[in-house]
Amino acid sequence: MIVGVIVGGIARLSLDDLSLLSFSPEIFFFVLLPPIIFEAGYSLKRKRFFENIGAITLYAMCGTIISTFIVGYLVFLVARLGIISDLDDNNPMEALLFGALISAVDPVATLSIMGSPELKCDQLLYSLVFGESVLNDAIA
Repeated sequence: MIVGVIVGGIARLSLDDLSLLSFSPEIFFFVLLPPIIFEAGYSLKRKRFFENIGAITLYAMCGTIISTFIVGYLVFLVARLGIISDLDDNNPMEALLFGALISAVDPVATLSIMGSPELKCDQLLYSLVFGESVLNDAIA
């Protein structure tokens, strides 16, 4: 990260036109994202995943939907109270869209810590969190 900050600072100071360094969404979606998804699917322990598909689906689908509505309507309530002024307080659609964006979290840090051999985490817990993460990304 520090190397990126240093290189970015040097590029910003030395270049007048930074359009060369712009990041295209097409590159992300068509070049960078498919190998990440492939690796997640390839490293998935299918037996553990399908043994717990009911709990994983419950966490992923129902948890995300419930969290979306709770966060969305709480934000809408805060807008109705006048605490947030830039949000439409007559229609909850903006608040629900925000709730959908915030509810679909990705537990990468949690999985990396749980996957370390020193921690000796329960494999059932790891497979539930990993499976929920995969399905949650699909739902989002």
